[in-house]
Order: sequence, then structure tokens, then C-alpha cells
Amino acid sequence: MDLIWKILFAAAVASVSIFMEILACVAFPVAGGGGSEWTLLFLLIPAFLTPLPAALLVSFSSSDDAFAESPRGRHWAEFLTAFIGVGVVAVPALLLLKHTIRWEAVLLAFGGLALPCLALLAAWCWKRRAGEEDDSGFLGF
Repeated sequence: MDLIWKILFAAAVASVSIFMEILACVAFPVAGGGGSEWTLLFLLIPAFLTPLPAALLVSFSSSDDAFAESPRGRHWAEFLTAFIGVGVVAVPALLLLKHTIRWEAVLLAFGGLALPCLALLAAWCWKRRAGEEDDSGFLGF
């Protein structure tokens, strides 16, 4: 796949993911009253921060140290991964438990955040099936 198609595919996945997050805020009215709930837009913050742990791990380690036993910055990358993961899962769950948002909005928001993960998995499987064994870059892309 050429570089332009990779960029277009990543942009399309990001656009659909952001659209699903905004649709989750607009489509389902607040559980307690009318109007729409924009609190779910806070989920876009961790969604935009997801490349940060990988970038931190690569930038703090030398070129031959990125996948060593204990690269410098590994603990910060693990902390940021856990922080982002908890933010993505816990924020909608807490909003749902406090009856601030409806469960349909939570499912749509989770779908919007799961879409990039599924796209990465599909791209990785496609590359493995094509027989390309070049492991350069993040997940071999």
C-alpha cells in the first residue's frame, strides 16, 4: 500500500471516529431532561493522546534501545497508556452510573473509540497476510 493510501485510510478512520463521538453527544438526549449532552466530547482528549506513549518510548530510547529489556522512558509510557485506557473506559462508565448520559450514547462512544483499534488490527493482519516481514516503525507500518 502506498504512503498516500495509508494516510487517507488513517484520516478516514479518524474522521469516522470523531463523527461517532459527536453523534453520541447529539443523537441521544440527556437521561434526566431534554437537550443534548456534550460531556462525552471529553473522550476525544484521550483519543488524541493515544500515540503519545509510543512516541515517548521511541524518543527516550536510542535507535537500538527501543525494544530492549528496559528502555529509558518505559515506565512513563506504561503510565500514560494506563492513564489513557482508564480515561477512555472509566469516564463514560461513570457518566452512565450517575445517569448523566444514556447507555446508547456510551455504546456509540465506545464504538467510535474501538474503530481505530480495529483498523490497526486489520492493517496489521493485511500486512502479515501479504507476507511483508519488515518490522520498521510502529507495528511494522
